[in-house]
Amino acid sequence: MLHRNLQHELMDDPHLPRDQHELALKGLSRLNRFTGVAALMYRHLRRRVDVNAQRPLRILDVASGAGDVPIYWARRARRDGVEMEITLLDVSEVAVDTQQQRAAQAGVEVQSVQADCLAHPLPGGFDVVTSSLFMHHLNDEQAGTLLRAMKVATDATILVCDLHRSRMNLAMVAFAGRVLSRSPVVHTDSVLSVQGAYTQAEFQTLAQAVLGGSIEMHPAFPCRFLASYEKPAPADPQIIANVAAVPTVSSVAV
Repeated sequence: MLHRNLQHELMDDPHLPRDQHELALKGLSRLNRFTGVAALMYRHLRRRVDVNAQRPLRILDVASGAGDVPIYWARRARRDGVEMEITLLDVSEVAVDTQQQRAAQAGVEVQSVQADCLAHPLPGGFDVVTSSLFMHHLNDEQAGTLLRAMKVATDATILVCDLHRSRMNLAMVAFAGRVLSRSPVVHTDSVLSVQGAYTQAEFQTLAQAVLGGSIEMHPAFPCRFLASYEKPAPADPQIIANVAAVPTVSSVAV
């Protein structure tokens, strides 16, 4: 068993030089394209579109980085003729700038918000709140804090995609990081990321303890998992009123 070893990653350094940050974001985008994680998450989002057929699906993506995953969703939604309103949130100014540049290049519109998702409440009123490749940066307390904030921010669904920690995945990610990126930051952080990641079982246990209800886990080859949570629908006030209005029957001994 490869025990979790959470370490500070180079990308977490707010003083990382801009050119190194931008090169690392390009490398991570290539890794995301290689794994096909954006398409996997889009299929789950597409099902939510059918539920919300009367209006655009409102999505908040937390810790979006370069934004390649949600920008892919926007491109697919345009191609499929469905409406999505996508908001990207990241603490990094470099990341936010990169998101808007890439969205413009792709010919789609997304909103970008610069904010610290651990220090401030998330914006609310979204149908789905997502996060990809961020939970492995967090300790249990921070992950719990973020999951609670995501639950408050959504009316329905949480989707979390992240690395699954194993020795095989450590070797695969280390190899892919060097093949698909010239960034020394990616070469270092790809290894640290798997070492600091949760296993599927660990994340499911944590998420269920924080969110309550059922957390569905979906393997995402290679090296990742997708966790989904459906927020219980609020009870219909009219049904509650009708139940309250039903007269009670008292039993009387004769």
